[in-house]
Amino acid sequence: MKRRFITKFGVLLSILFLIILTACGSTESSSSNSEGNGTDESKELSKAKLVTNWFAQPEHGGNYAALQQGFYEEEGLDMTVEPGGPKVSATQIVASGEAQFGYTQAEDLLIARDKGIPLVAIGAIFQKSPQVLITHEGTVTDFEDLNGKTVYTAPGSGYWEYIKSAYNLTEVKEMSYTGSLATFIEDENAVTQGYVTSEPYSLDEQGVKNDYLFIHDSGFETYGNIIFTTDKVIKENPELVQAFMNATIKGWNYYREKWDEVNPYIQESNPELTLEKMEYGAKTEEELIFGGDAQEHGFGYMLEERWSMLQDKLLKLEIIKNKEDITNAFTVEFLEN
Repeated sequence: MKRRFITKFGVLLSILFLIILTACGSTESSSSNSEGNGTDESKELSKAKLVTNWFAQPEHGGNYAALQQGFYEEEGLDMTVEPGGPKVSATQIVASGEAQFGYTQAEDLLIARDKGIPLVAIGAIFQKSPQVLITHEGTVTDFEDLNGKTVYTAPGSGYWEYIKSAYNLTEVKEMSYTGSLATFIEDENAVTQGYVTSEPYSLDEQGVKNDYLFIHDSGFETYGNIIFTTDKVIKENPELVQAFMNATIKGWNYYREKWDEVNPYIQESNPELTLEKMEYGAKTEEELIFGGDAQEHGFGYMLEERWSMLQDKLLKLEIIKNKEDITNAFTVEFLEN
């Protein structure tokens, strides 16, 4: 009886020992698999901020897609996207170090560099700028017809200075653009700047028939909504820049195909936008973003020739004073991975 008890006790000890071994092996296997998948939940994310050039909208769709889908986190970033607006200067915020990345226009970046602000373009969202001059239907057919009109533009806009000079617009009444369409709607003789992805739709909704001229077609072939950072960030933390661009490119390619999934997320940051208007924006902007050189080279690509042409125009207009090596103003190195 005593021997039988000892035998049973030994069997139980053996079973218990096997259970412990199995558990340990399972834990080690789980740990090994975690390492093999490259996941490290204990790794701290690097904080980064992007300041856009306007309130949240489809023109920023790729960045919001990257946030929603977790692409920034996958690249090790704790990312914040801060909307811009009429009183927000992304160039000043990034230059001060309060944010690492921003949106602006290519000509504005060159103007900033001419003032000693070392900004660098790292990608162009729009190969063809969506910026347009909007007119009442049938009142304008070409840029020469803008003479005698009241034109609402952002003060000091490089494209507007070029158009005035190139088309001899000496009889225009210049007014500051505020983002409101009310004064344009009330005045049949008015012209307002805007984005083809937004304002024409808003005017159509209000029953205001309109036409528009692409700024690009005037000869001022700037890149629209360029993504920029500073020389300092590139030199001191190129890994951060690369991670940001990896996620941003992935986000834009995602938004291109699945904008309908992302637009409700964008709407949370800008409730005034309707899903119908965002659908219009997403469809209208696709060719402007993924056409041109991006069709061959991928999202964000920029040509040295176009930057040089833009610099020459700004120099001729005396908007900038110094001719620098244009390759200092932009880089495509973070688009290649």
